[in-house]
Formats: sequence, structure tokens, C-alpha cells
Amino acid sequence: MDIILSLANIFSWVDTGGAAGLFSAIVMIVVVLLGLNFSGKFKTAIEELIEANPTSISNPIVFTVFGVLLFVAVLGATLGGLLGYIETFEYLDPGLWILLTPVGIVLFAMVGFSVAGLYFQPERANVKVDKSSSVAEDAIALASFSLKIPLCFAAMLSNALIVLGVLTILSGLGEYFAYENYWASMGVKRGLAYFVLGAFAPFLFYLAFLIIFPIYSYMLAILHIPKIGKK
Repeated sequence: MDIILSLANIFSWVDTGGAAGLFSAIVMIVVVLLGLNFSGKFKTAIEELIEANPTSISNPIVFTVFGVLLFVAVLGATLGGLLGYIETFEYLDPGLWILLTPVGIVLFAMVGFSVAGLYFQPERANVKVDKSSSVAEDAIALASFSLKIPLCFAAMLSNALIVLGVLTILSGLGEYFAYENYWASMGVKRGLAYFVLGAFAPFLFYLAFLIIFPIYSYMLAILHIPKIGKK
């Protein structure tokens, strides 16, 4: 993921050590604690945001179709990941990757199947059936639904990224004992990137919704103009 690599490059102080590395680590700890504190307070705000922004669709069958396709895709990716893990297990040296890989697969499956389940219950994202909804309004509803998915699972996605970050950091630290300093450094930096992203995820999802969703609201308002005064 490009965003993870970009964030990982920010933590170049991992390679420097010394006083600069120690100071940077202290700053990062403070930033992460602030992120966890603020993000934890966004749970109620996110629920209120979803409740205050309903969307409508003429026929929910389209959500069912997307839900089935996503379910099949997640199932295939999960099984493929497990098979790949089993095939490479006997060829690689022991390490924390033995734990990191299956946990990563489980986290992916957990989030993926949860998102797929939301397509079968769009009312959880405040999507209502309205037979008078036009094709254009349906398209806007689908687009806005994609913005609501991260909000509905903000806590789950945040926790998954934090767990993945911790395990990745531990895996990177384990490489130091194998004298693989390059991979150890990359592992620690990627783990820190996952951890920080998880700490700020609810806030970032909330902010993205506030910025992008008004565009859909303006489009809906334009579509409703011809209906003004009509029964």
C-alpha cells in the first residue's frame, strides 16, 4: 500500500538512533496517545453523522448483488492467502511472521466479511428504499454508501490496523536477532505506520465524509429541483 510506504518513510528516525531517535520516539508516543484519545471520542459523533445524512435507493437488490460479489471476492482472497501461507511455511525460516501472516489474513477476512454483510443490511448505513428515486439518485446513493462503510466500521478498522501494527513491529524487532537489520528497520517502520494510521482512522474517516459527502448532497439538491411543486 502506497500510503503505508509513505507513512513508513516518515519514521526514518528508527535508523538514526541516539538522542534524535529517542526524542522522535517520545514525540511519536505523544502523537499516538492524542490520536487514540480523540478517535475514541468520535464514536458517538460518527453515529450521529450517519443518522443525520440519509440516502435513498429505488431498489435495494443492487446492494445484494454487490454484497454477494464482495463476499465471494473476500472468500477467494482469504482461501488464497491461507493456501499461500501453508505452501511457504516449510520453506521459510522460523520467525514472528508465522504469527503475523495468519493474523493478518484473519483480520482481512473479519473486516471484509463485515463490509460484505453491510450490503445485505443497507439500512444500518441509513439507506432507505424510495420507489420514486431516479437512476441518478440511485447512483449517488451507491457512491455515498461507499463513504459510509468506513464510518460504520471505524472502530473495527482502527483496532485491526493497531493490532496489525503491533505485530508488524514485533516481527521487525525479531529480525534484529537474526541480524537482518534492513528488514528489521522496514518492519518496525511499517508497523509504526499501521499503528498511527489505526490511531487516527476514525478521525480521518469522519473528516473525509465531511469533505466529500456535501458534493453528493448538492447533486441531490439539483436533481430535486424539477420535483418542486409536483405531487
